[in-house]
Amino acid sequence: MKSITIFSLLIYWSIIILSPVISKDLKIVKLNEVIIPISKPNK
Repeated sequence: MKSITIFSLLIYWSIIILSPVISKDLKIVKLNEVIIPISKPNK
């Protein structure tokens, strides 16, 4: 029982620690998908 608790806590803390890194990677991917026009269209 004790080993299961330690294992689950290890997984939990690894997710908590890695979540900002994963989130930052996802934001970079979304920024690369945005198409930026070369010049502004005329009104």
